[in-house]
Amino acid sequence: MLIDEDAISMISQTYDVVIVGGGAVGSSIAYHLAAEPTFDGTVLVVERDPTYQKCSTALSWAGIRQQFSTPECIGMSGYGVEFYRNAATWLTVQDKVPDLGYVENGYLLLVDETKGEQAKANYDLQSEYGVAVEWLEKDQIAERFSEINVEGISAATFGYRNEGWIDPMSLLNGLKHKARHLGVHYANDEVVDLLQKDTQVQGVVLKESGEVRSQWVVNAAGPRASSIGAMAGVEIPIRPQRLVTFVFDCQQEVAHHTLTLDISGVTFRPEGAGYIALLAPGPDENPWSFDFDIDYTVFNRRVWPALAHRIPAFEAIKLKSAWAGHLAINYFDHNAFLGAHPALSGLLFANGFSGHGLQHSPATGRALMELIVFGGYRSLDLSRLGLQRLLDNQPIRENMVFGAL
Repeated sequence: MLIDEDAISMISQTYDVVIVGGGAVGSSIAYHLAAEPTFDGTVLVVERDPTYQKCSTALSWAGIRQQFSTPECIGMSGYGVEFYRNAATWLTVQDKVPDLGYVENGYLLLVDETKGEQAKANYDLQSEYGVAVEWLEKDQIAERFSEINVEGISAATFGYRNEGWIDPMSLLNGLKHKARHLGVHYANDEVVDLLQKDTQVQGVVLKESGEVRSQWVVNAAGPRASSIGAMAGVEIPIRPQRLVTFVFDCQQEVAHHTLTLDISGVTFRPEGAGYIALLAPGPDENPWSFDFDIDYTVFNRRVWPALAHRIPAFEAIKLKSAWAGHLAINYFDHNAFLGAHPALSGLLFANGFSGHGLQHSPATGRALMELIVFGGYRSLDLSRLGLQRLLDNQPIRENMVFGAL
């Protein structure tokens, strides 16, 4: 089902909130605003790709995990899991009950000796915050996951609960449908400029519909976030990174059902009757672009050898297809920028998730709603993720990012 079927052709010239970007993050912000009983304002979501065929949400692995290295990311994923579990209630519209297809098979993160100290520190932090994660020594990995060749592995962490994946378009469809049901407007258009007076952002200029004034503009433009920031004279260190996913079948039945990050950098998990795998591109592969080019030789040169080494049954696999998508990489510290810029008013940022935007979209929606409606965070304090850290050159590094450079 195409989710642009209900996009409006005529929009008002004034809204309380204009959200730039209608993917999971932008639509979550719209939903949380519209669902907040004390908010009675108007909301417009502007999405440049009405088919959503090339948006980051549609091309995402849609994973959910709490194995992060910063408390904020752990907490945001916690709300993400809660949201997924309650989506059938929270996102239902009349007789349309969304099914996100939540698969809770866990994340297995393999570690070699060079990464053991950092992995143990991450594990200790996660345990402190109540994450359902186990530390496994090499012999425990071999016993628990007998299909794995443990050569080169020193340990692993296994998120055995509240970790898995969903269907990304089911989430996006559910958010958008419920947001529209609650009064949010969607426009198939493109923001080409911001309306600004001195340090006050006052709205947007749309390619087709012209000026739209608003009290708030929210930058939720994913990989294109830096171009929206530039319209207000703000440089944010976000760039698109192309990431290719390979789809393959295995001739043998393999009893391996978790999402697994190998020490080689290859990440893989089941998908339908087969599997999918990815590997961060090398710097010689021109990763910083908006193109969707796929180098199929990478699978045979780099991905398949790593898969076959780690799970011997994967020696006999067949590449079926591949797709390319884009991450919005915050190359400052791999954490999101959330909230206002200290030098501007009327413009909020929700950008640079570096590969974990979809799983953090529920918490981001709630957080931006709280900033707009209440003037501050109420549920989860995310103030450390503001843009002040960029101005102060004080990164809060998230070291558990998969496939990101």
